[in-house]
Amino acid sequence: MPRNTRNSQQAGLEETFTLLDPSGNSTPATRSATHPPTPVLMSTPQQTPVHISLETPEPLSEVQKFAKAIGDIVKTGGPSKPKLREPDTFDGSDSRKLRTFILQCKLNFRDRPDLFQDDKSKVNYVLSYLKGTALDCFESVILDPNEPDWADNFSLFTDELASNFGTYDPVGEAEAELEGLRMHDSHQATKYFIKFQQLASRVEWGEAALRRQAYNGLAKRIKDDMVHHNKPNTLAGLRRLVQAIDARYWERKGELSRETRASGSSGNKSDNKPDSAKSDNKSGKSKSKQKDNNSGSTQGKGSSSDPKKSTPDLSSKLGKDGKLTPQERQRRLDNKLCLFCGTSGHVAKDCPKSTSASSKARASSTEQDKSASSGTDAKKD
Repeated sequence: MPRNTRNSQQAGLEETFTLLDPSGNSTPATRSATHPPTPVLMSTPQQTPVHISLETPEPLSEVQKFAKAIGDIVKTGGPSKPKLREPDTFDGSDSRKLRTFILQCKLNFRDRPDLFQDDKSKVNYVLSYLKGTALDCFESVILDPNEPDWADNFSLFTDELASNFGTYDPVGEAEAELEGLRMHDSHQATKYFIKFQQLASRVEWGEAALRRQAYNGLAKRIKDDMVHHNKPNTLAGLRRLVQAIDARYWERKGELSRETRASGSSGNKSDNKPDSAKSDNKSGKSKSKQKDNNSGSTQGKGSSSDPKKSTPDLSSKLGKDGKLTPQERQRRLDNKLCLFCGTSGHVAKDCPKSTSASSKARASSTEQDKSASSGTDAKKD
């Protein structure tokens, strides 16, 4: 069947074609094409149409809502939130620890606001960490069915706690401690300013007074170095300058320490050879001394043996007590002989053969006895 077709490449153009009736006559006809025909590939699968429902979903039941909430929690549940450290218990024995105790409690309030939505829960939380005297102070009030005003007012409760266990004059004590605060040469500036800020928060001083007091408490080495810088006009500026000077000071201290260790190790290496030579010399000297001592001891033994051989028999001149007999003693006195060695020319106290102090003392006493006896004989004459 003949058919003439002309397709336009642009949308909106007419398409002309010929139709044949049953008798064989041709009848031309036209049809407006709004879109160009799309060729159909044999290999392209037929796509299934997507139906979008615009109907409103039915409301969920309470059980379904609860299950959905649990599912959302499980799906969105990431890593657990870090838990803060619980506050230390407070027993009221040290009033200086009360401020730290309240600070730790407030940190837990900020970390878990869902658990501490009202003051009463905060008061009960603090009461649970009291012990000893501090807990005894509130025991009767806690057991009383009539609750006090501070039971549901955290500010009034902290005032009650401070009035019983706080310092008597916190402002005056802070001022006195601030005036006495000093930074020594071995201290670090960061630690000094942390303590300074703690005390400054308790006093009612102005900016200029605090800056002046902070400067007065600085170490001498910091003040000496500050002459090379412009003096800051604010407390924050003073802190930054002091910390920079202090950091450079400790950095230089570390450099000097490393340089000293390095020079010491190099000096030890260079001195190894001379030390070994000295040790060799010392060992040689010690060996020579040992040889001399050995020879001397040998000679000493020989010399000590010689006198034993040449020592005369003194048994006839000495008594049983080891002293000269009266006859021998008188003979030496009459002949002016030494009472120690028996030779002439000196007395016993000057005898070269007598080396002990006790021998010389005995000889001196003997000489005195001799002079005394001679004096007695002269009187008799």
